Amino acid sequence: MLMEYLGPVVDGCRAALNVSLEKAHDLHKMSEDDFEQHISSVPDSFRDLTICLKSTDTDDEYSIVFDRGKTTVYDECFEPDVIITGDNEILVAICDSDPKLSPPEVLGTSLKVSASDNLDIVEGLGFLCYPSLLRVAQSGVDPSSLLSEDADAVIMAAASDLVVKMIRKWIDVSLKVDDRY
Repeated sequence: MLMEYLGPVVDGCRAALNVSLEKAHDLHKMSEDDFEQHISSVPDSFRDLTICLKSTDTDDEYSIVFDRGKTTVYDECFEPDVIITGDNEILVAICDSDPKLSPPEVLGTSLKVSASDNLDIVEGLGFLCYPSLLRVAQSGVDPSSLLSEDADAVIMAAASDLVVKMIRKWIDVSLKVDDRY
């Protein structure tokens, strides 16, 4: 259910990262058909992806495999597209359904995300937003409330905000690493 909110946000961010600087400058001149074609040029997120969670202080590692809508968890990593590393305590806290840590706060310090493809990294960053988004959804809105009609909008806004914060932080961390070389 929550992936219905998270997936399109991550798809849009991946499409945005896939655009050239020249096209980005002329985005306002792009026809609606060209824009739609560009957005749909990126395959759906979380359809064919393996995320590996590796603990840096223990030998624990786990894979979460997204295969055409089916998700499976394994207690080993094999052929990962994305590798998320951190102390075991950090990984557990980030993946908790009631996370005590905000992923953007620990990204780049206690938590690292790597992949050979930046678009895969964006999917990994989106995955890290899932527990926080779950907490927002579980907080719920009273069905008798006038806000109940806005619940979808609240969850979508939270998904957009979380994913964009993660991508900004990842870009900031990446630029700082590049500055050292």
